[in-house]
Amino acid sequence: MNEWRSSKRSHEGGLKVIKGNLYARIQWIDEVTGKRKEKLRRAASRTDARKIIKEMVAELENHGEQTLQSDKLTFADLAADYQSKKLVEATFANGIKVSGKRSLMPSRSALKPLVEYFGRMLVRAIKTSDVEAYKTRRLKTPVETKTRKGVETRPRKISSVNRELEHLRAIFNFAKDDGLIIKSPFDARNNSLIVKTAEKNRDRVLSREEETRLIEACGGRTVSYERGGKQITMHDSGESRKYLKGLIVVAVDTGARRGELFKLQWKDVDLFEGTILIQASNSKTEKTRIIGLTSRAKNELLDLWETSVKDKDTLVFGITSTIKNAWKKLCEIAMIDDLNFHDLRHTATTRMINAGVPHTEVMKITGHTQIITFLRYLNLSNESLVRSANMLDAYLTNQTVKLQGNQVFDSVN
Repeated sequence: MNEWRSSKRSHEGGLKVIKGNLYARIQWIDEVTGKRKEKLRRAASRTDARKIIKEMVAELENHGEQTLQSDKLTFADLAADYQSKKLVEATFANGIKVSGKRSLMPSRSALKPLVEYFGRMLVRAIKTSDVEAYKTRRLKTPVETKTRKGVETRPRKISSVNRELEHLRAIFNFAKDDGLIIKSPFDARNNSLIVKTAEKNRDRVLSREEETRLIEACGGRTVSYERGGKQITMHDSGESRKYLKGLIVVAVDTGARRGELFKLQWKDVDLFEGTILIQASNSKTEKTRIIGLTSRAKNELLDLWETSVKDKDTLVFGITSTIKNAWKKLCEIAMIDDLNFHDLRHTATTRMINAGVPHTEVMKITGHTQIITFLRYLNLSNESLVRSANMLDAYLTNQTVKLQGNQVFDSVN
């Protein structure tokens, strides 16, 4: 076996044969422990081995031991390490998140298909083309939802796949920061792995007529139907949905996010001033903000307070899990199609703009920090479009009058 010494005395390189297989080997002294370590990589020939030795030495000197030793790291192992260190409950200091995540479910859901696809692959072997193949496969895989009637399928949205790819990018960035890899497949120049412009932005806005039906559906109703030749009448008291009325009114009049409303406590409500305080720990942007209440939102909260246990530390709307089933049932009763709870925030934003509130103020109310994101929530009504046209018409008329006046003045002189 021939040995050679690299330019740095702490690194030694050479060839090694194990069970008839040729390996490139480098040895070095660990600066912390003072112990000698070595790294072996399979080589096709002696020339190839010397090339690999130079590459390993350069990797060790430029990126450190951890990068050198991680060549056998699988994506499943990396994902497990990422989950244990990054996907943990949020820690707050003075109401500000300093580590962890407020909501772990979206990240964990996105992690599952990534591990299923990339799990056995070596992290350092994953290329941009592999991520593109994953993207194509996911877009062709329909979403399956279990219902009482069976399993329903629908096409997977590009926005959903983009969220998964954003989590994948975060995992690779985590590996880079920890010195486990040198580059990420997302580092490729001009890669088109995540294309936000391809996403179809949802623009559903609740009409006033739909809003009336939705609120009315929160109360009781009488249902009559025929069974076995007999007319049957049943009364639904709406007891299980009555808490939704206040939630809907406050949501559509404040533009607050669903999670912000779910976590709202009575100590954050000022019925005298007519405001609610969104704590930084409950906000997506991690910033505290105050939102003014309309008269009807204030009245709804006042009614809820009067029927509550009057404990300032309790939740205003008493929601501890989800309203998915209740919301679906409510929309069925109100005969409203294709309405998500998040559309109420969209509706509130659009209404504020149409009411003439400056967009900078609306952004502070809704908690938007990026104008691009804010504009996605903005829908112009026919009324506002006509108003804009009338304003332009008035401007053009005024300019024409000025022009004609100047021509008359010039002719006189």
